[in-house]
Amino acid sequence: MHHSKNQVEAESGSEIQRRQSIGLQLLAVFSTVYFGFIGLCVFANTWFSNLRFVGVPATVWYGAGLIGLALVIAGIYGHYCRTKS
Repeated sequence: MHHSKNQVEAESGSEIQRRQSIGLQLLAVFSTVYFGFIGLCVFANTWFSNLRFVGVPATVWYGAGLIGLALVIAGIYGHYCRTKS
């Protein structure tokens, strides 16, 4: 997954494992929040769709939050996995 195709940028096995570990941890965070959204949509649909903040349904806020969270997680991954020279 994280193997470098450029011979100059060869990475150690421990660095590859560290990046994979970070990626899996961030995936677990996002998946938990996402499955919370799905759970609310499935099991509390009436309540969740009627809940409003500033006139906007909570489903829209939660969906926008998921998009924002995905961008934040991508930034975190990029920051922690940037190759140090």
